[in-house]
Amino acid sequence: MNFLIIGSGFGIYGYLPAIYKNSKKIFLNIKYKKKIEKRIELIRYLKRVTWYFDIKDINDKIDYVIVAQNPRQQFLITKKILRFLKPKHLFLEKPICHSPNKSLNFVEFLEKNKIKFSVGYLFTYLNWYKYIKKNLSHNQKFKITWRIKSNKKNNLWKSNHKEGGGLVRFYSIHFFKLFHDLDFANIHNVSVNKKHCKFILKDQKENIIFLNVKYALINQFHIRHNKNYFLKSSNPFMKSIKINNDPRVSIIQKYVKDIFENFKINYRHEKKFIEFWKKIEMMS
Repeated sequence: MNFLIIGSGFGIYGYLPAIYKNSKKIFLNIKYKKKIEKRIELIRYLKRVTWYFDIKDINDKIDYVIVAQNPRQQFLITKKILRFLKPKHLFLEKPICHSPNKSLNFVEFLEKNKIKFSVGYLFTYLNWYKYIKKNLSHNQKFKITWRIKSNKKNNLWKSNHKEGGGLVRFYSIHFFKLFHDLDFANIHNVSVNKKHCKFILKDQKENIIFLNVKYALINQFHIRHNKNYFLKSSNPFMKSIKINNDPRVSIIQKYVKDIFENFKINYRHEKKFIEFWKKIEMMS
């Protein structure tokens, strides 16, 4: 299978290692070359890389396109790609656009053009999510606390709400997708500021989830089920994220495999989720 990756960040250090075994050719823009060659752990993946200068110059058939760009650029870049290529599937990063309204426009564009796509909400593939899903019987309480070490050097858009970043649109949106898929439709309480946000949601069985996401001095991720902790980690991925050992790579592999084997496009479901995200923001 031939892949095209757009994005020199997570597209390169996340998706490139993850899709390597399933690839015949991986097309990358020549402008990424120096950046990759500086990272020793990525050099081995260059064996299957084909460099290009402009998308319109790619003559090979591209089966899958991965767009891992900042939310404001993702829609514009996708439009350009689809003028020249017709992939079987489009992999996008979250949030797919910098606001709920723009995200709806994006999905409507993809639907109109009959483009199959998915968004990399990777928490779905983690064991703690499976535990929560399995234990939603009746009157269960889950409290999720995610403390994120504040980094002044952080990518500007990732900390900017209007650009699709910040605690709500970059971090908490992971959980909004899980809440929506688990039918936690009753948004009981929302409290948001620049450093801390809280959400309380219920489902029809009176199960309740408390979510606290905040900037802090250290990274922590804890989940309590009723009165007991069942998970304590430094982050939701359960392992430290290191340059030469990123736990997200194996999770992306599960995600991509799931798309290959089980995916069915549901534009209506995607739009309903974005409306759910919009509703949460309107309550803040």
